[in-house]
Amino acid sequence: MKKTILTGASILTLVVAGPAFAQSTSTVNQTGNGNSAGVTQTGDNLSEIDQVGDGNSATADQSGSSNESDIDQTATGSNIASVSQAGEDSFADVIQDGASNGSNASISQGAGTSAATTGEVTQTSAVNSTGIINQDNGAASFAAIQQGDTPQFGGTVATAENASSTITQSGSANIALTVQGGVGQTSFIEQTGLDGMNDATVFQGTSNGDGNNTFIQQLGTSDSISVLQNSDGNTAFVVQIGTGMGNVGSIEQGTFVGGGGNSAAILQEGAGNESTITQNVLAAGGGNTAENEQIGDGATSIISQEGMGNMADVNQFGAHTSTVTQTGDGNTANVTQGTAPIPVMIVN
Repeated sequence: MKKTILTGASILTLVVAGPAFAQSTSTVNQTGNGNSAGVTQTGDNLSEIDQVGDGNSATADQSGSSNESDIDQTATGSNIASVSQAGEDSFADVIQDGASNGSNASISQGAGTSAATTGEVTQTSAVNSTGIINQDNGAASFAAIQQGDTPQFGGTVATAENASSTITQSGSANIALTVQGGVGQTSFIEQTGLDGMNDATVFQGTSNGDGNNTFIQQLGTSDSISVLQNSDGNTAFVVQIGTGMGNVGSIEQGTFVGGGGNSAAILQEGAGNESTITQNVLAAGGGNTAENEQIGDGATSIISQEGMGNMADVNQFGAHTSTVTQTGDGNTANVTQGTAPIPVMIVN
């Protein structure tokens, strides 16, 4: 038997020549019913999965930096897509088209403290869909969920309803965006990170659609929240707490197409915060409820309501400024200002 002996120099040559992680590309194309695809990669990789048919299921699991995963599903059944990425500067995109019912898309990303990740979920013409994006320990990460073929993307909202959207981000300078067209949509965004500078934006019922609900919670400084809801019976609740300095919260309801029975509430803790609620300024409406509560010095509260039967409630504790403007009949405004501290409970 011939024996081969590797010297120390030979071993070193092999180690240096071999890369730490392979840079691979995976492409999966499936056409038919009941398809399933799974991709697992380590390193700096690219994965693309395309499925056409009923009841599609796709999973991508990547570890390493600068990975990219794309999943595109077109079906009339319940599509399922899951992407998991552990690393920095990764990108994940899930698109679920067609008149699907009960589709589910989830993206989970873990990034370094100085790196950014991007996660995007698009579910068009969908009913009872669920979109989830979770980004941990990131800086300048971006998460976006679009549910319903909305006018922002050149479509309509007729077939989109009862969708659920969840975005959670930890770290600083992150951006979260939710766009939902149709009726009965639910959006939840949570951003944590003491360094703050996070931004959250929600558009619901952008041309029509009622009965939508939004809850956003931020923990940090210099954070920003913007909510736009149209039509009737929408609810928006915004919470900015923690160190809470220099935060800005804004809710607009029934601005372009009108609507009544909307409810908006903003709770802020800290100094120098700004809170603005605007209801039915450009279109007719009524029966709306607005509440601003601020704890800390130097805060500003503005509530503007147009229509009949609206109610505005402002509670400020510290040195504050409050402005309430109401146009119409039978409106009510209550403003309470004082210095008594009030404990704030974080809403989970």
